[in-house]
Amino acid sequence: MSPTHDPHDLEPLLRRLPVAPAPASLWNDIQAELRAPDRRGTLTVLRRPLRSPLIAAAAILFAIVGGAAAGILRSFAAPSRWAVEPLAGMPAVAGDALAAEGALAMGEWLVTDSVSRARLTVGKLGTADIGPGSRVRLDRGGLTAHRLTVERGSLDAVIEAPPRLFFVRTPAVLATDLGCAYTLEVDSTGATTIHVTAGWVELGEGDVVSLVPAGHGAHVEPGGHPGTPYPEELAPDARAALQRFDAGSGDPADLDLVLAAQYTPSHDITLRRRSAVTLWHLLQRVTPDGRARVFEQLAALSPPPPGATREGILALDRRMLERWRADLSPMWSEEAQPWPHRIARRLWNLVIR
Repeated sequence: MSPTHDPHDLEPLLRRLPVAPAPASLWNDIQAELRAPDRRGTLTVLRRPLRSPLIAAAAILFAIVGGAAAGILRSFAAPSRWAVEPLAGMPAVAGDALAAEGALAMGEWLVTDSVSRARLTVGKLGTADIGPGSRVRLDRGGLTAHRLTVERGSLDAVIEAPPRLFFVRTPAVLATDLGCAYTLEVDSTGATTIHVTAGWVELGEGDVVSLVPAGHGAHVEPGGHPGTPYPEELAPDARAALQRFDAGSGDPADLDLVLAAQYTPSHDITLRRRSAVTLWHLLQRVTPDGRARVFEQLAALSPPPPGATREGILALDRRMLERWRADLSPMWSEEAQPWPHRIARRLWNLVIR
């Protein structure tokens, strides 16, 4: 063939060449090879086609989960303006008094005087009643975050939504809703007190947080650690002692006061679970000398689970503390939740984080 010939000129010639049929023995050898077991004893002809159904099933599952998550996100997406309904007096938005229903836009302040109250619609999640003497700003109304700042005053929130969609920032702490109802109060210094009536609220961010379940309260000073949760019926002097531990100034006498106010295994389950909430948080806030005493009282209520040792807990091993918290957490919640609800909440936490 001359090097000047175009290779494509050969194609018509090749197509005219006679093609000899493959001998029957060749096809027999190919079929035998396909049916021969591989090293694991599985028929090759049966093993390989299984990959496609598995991939298809995984794709279908991914589409279902992704579609469900997208639907949830769309259903809870927040508008950029939230409705405001006056409940008493004449609340003001951006300096203008509201005589009837209005709206709060991102970056605007809702202000109530000493006799005014207002109801703020929290996107599509629920409501937040703003008490007298309050100053509240809408920071963000987005797809997965509804954020308010409470500079002073009070907020009474009722949220019906997956966790970690509604956030309230105060001068002292960030409160993250975990699907609940609560009242939050901010005084003139920025100190924040929270009372949870349903579900859970997380106080703080990062590695230092407090988990406050229904029936408990917590107090946080500006610049301080998230407050140790306490049962609502805890005596005022024991509450003050807890606040001193949160501020890093608690002493052995304060620990005596707090431990004496905690409940023992002889009490009913409601009082025991409330005590476990306080003691688990307190473990991480007392001195090493006092930590052993807190451990003994908490272990009497509910022994550490396998894998969480006394030595590890006293050394504040984070994995062991979290393992004990997970073991204790069913005691903390006073609300009976069906298992589909619990699974849905855990799945949502994985998605939203």
